Amino acid sequence: MFKKIALAAALVSSAAFATWDFYPVLDGGKGSVKGGLYYDWDHQWSQAGLELGIRYSVVQNLELSLQGWGYQFWGEWDCKGCVEGGDGLRDMTVGIRYQFDPMVNMFLDLRLPIGNDDKDYNALPSETTPPSSDEVAIYLGAQFSMKVKEAPGLKFGTEGGLDWGFEHDKYERGLDLHIGGEIGYTVPNTEITPFFGLQVKYRLSNSSYDGSNQGDRGDKQVNLWLGADAFVIPNQLDLVGKLIVRSGRIGGDATGIYAGAEFFF
Repeated sequence: MFKKIALAAALVSSAAFATWDFYPVLDGGKGSVKGGLYYDWDHQWSQAGLELGIRYSVVQNLELSLQGWGYQFWGEWDCKGCVEGGDGLRDMTVGIRYQFDPMVNMFLDLRLPIGNDDKDYNALPSETTPPSSDEVAIYLGAQFSMKVKEAPGLKFGTEGGLDWGFEHDKYERGLDLHIGGEIGYTVPNTEITPFFGLQVKYRLSNSSYDGSNQGDRGDKQVNLWLGADAFVIPNQLDLVGKLIVRSGRIGGDATGIYAGAEFFF
């Protein structure tokens, strides 16, 4: 029973912890705001909502951000007699990135469980998947990115980090290792950049519930995404859309779509 509950929480939170992107921070005094709609599904389960974020480089090479906040419209299983709900405010991540040189960033993200974590149940049994993981967590690591001089318009970014969740409600998640990367290519004479990304998560230690070992060390998850962004106002307003697929025991299987915009100031 507990593993079912843990999986439901993972479906909500598995995509929630991520840095702003894999590329260099903005110049000092520059910032951006973004917002987008997401829809994830797997068989009879689905969730959808609005995600918001803002970042600002307070000085050269130092970027602060608020990410992941917003409102979830629903998170539930669609079946005859299944309970409906799973809506409410989302958790927020406070992030900091420092750029040591044009190609290397260090980052630290703190996830705050300020969102709705109330689950609704009925006798099927059926339960909703609210937007909050109810977990304070830290994600820290490093990024490497560069533009490929031999192929104008081509760029890539990579990231490695450790995701550590603090104990809550007798449950302590195991330590996770994240390794990921993204490659993008700006089509010549356009503002359009198709991109492709991959992230692998690996559980380094066992989770525990009420002192009981859950035996999930070695669990994995693979995330793939394919999309494109386009500056409709050069260097100021960027539209983005992507398809996301994830599979594995850490977060379960799901497919998702995201459409949003980012405004630079």
